[in-house]
Amino acid sequence: MGQDQFTPPAAASQRVPRHSQVAGLLARYALVVVITWFGAMKFTHHEAYNISRFVAYSPLMGWAYHVMSIRTFGALTGVAELATAALLAVKPWAPRLSILGGGLAVLFFFGTLSFMISTPGIGEPTAGGFPVLSDNGEFLMKDIGLMGLAVWTLSDSWEATRRRSIERLGRGPVVSC
Repeated sequence: MGQDQFTPPAAASQRVPRHSQVAGLLARYALVVVITWFGAMKFTHHEAYNISRFVAYSPLMGWAYHVMSIRTFGALTGVAELATAALLAVKPWAPRLSILGGGLAVLFFFGTLSFMISTPGIGEPTAGGFPVLSDNGEFLMKDIGLMGLAVWTLSDSWEATRRRSIERLGRGPVVSC
């Protein structure tokens, strides 16, 4: 009865199962590895030119090649992706910074998923009406799962920040995943 909005319900104070903690760590740091890999690849000639076919048709990013070269855009994207991966990785020490990383990851994957509707030749309708994806479309499909994972990391970091704020207010530790 005398509980305020900062007092966790009894269920929230139970220990999070170890397997859930391990699953969360694996999910977060798998995304960190993937984004780091993507970011490092953007510094290569091959990757910078490989993504240019998508970026050139994008209403969100197509303007970039009017103000910078393909290689410069690739390098800037690489720096941004490496910074995003680092921000996601610091969640145990700086969950507020990790919120920024999660938000940036969501934006990156939103941008790449937008290529599915802006790049010609991604999919062709079949006689039954269900689209058949080209190699480019199949390449982009992974970003649906990565977008979901990015949203989860954003939510997880947000929750960790909320828990830390409650603890700082002197309400005691709040344990959840």
